[in-house]
Amino acid sequence: MKRIVIVLTALFATISMMAQEHLSFKGIPIEGSMTEFCQKLKAKGFTSIGQENNVTLFTGDFTGREATVGVTATEGGRPPDDGQNVFAVVVLFDPSGEWNTLVNTYDYYKDLYTRKYGEPAASTEKNPSLLDSNSFLMREVHEGTVVYVSAWEVTGGDIQLSIEKSSGLYEGMVMIRYRDSQNVEAKIKRDLEDI
Repeated sequence: MKRIVIVLTALFATISMMAQEHLSFKGIPIEGSMTEFCQKLKAKGFTSIGQENNVTLFTGDFTGREATVGVTATEGGRPPDDGQNVFAVVVLFDPSGEWNTLVNTYDYYKDLYTRKYGEPAASTEKNPSLLDSNSFLMREVHEGTVVYVSAWEVTGGDIQLSIEKSSGLYEGMVMIRYRDSQNVEAKIKRDLEDI
């Protein structure tokens, strides 16, 4: 009986410790105020390029590629110096009108994340185009009928990789989203209070 209590105590301590861990982006835990997180991102070589809606935008190097990085706080539409907690980071690669560029980038990152975190918890890769021409494939991306998404549930949150429609005509982009589960839950609780 004493052995069972010791094992259960250790198990609950491990679960409690895992629940308190935050997901990290480039070695920076996705926690704390937007100001603190953004300062740490700048220290990693990222350059602030402004704010759009409730997302603070940066450019910089991600795995050797130039990327735009968006950082989102738990409260929308406020300046980043208000002390709100960061809860998500999104990496956006340059838009492309070439299907092969999009799918090769997606496949590369899917392989990287699979090597680090194991097989995705969910993965769907479907392009309904009946023709294998770039213009037909990119039209499907533009119409939003392409579903290329993989997701990993990791300690502290989840990571999602996808091909998304971009703002350009017949263009798409590869996006990687990091969401910290603790801060997402805090945002949901605040949003529930508002409704």
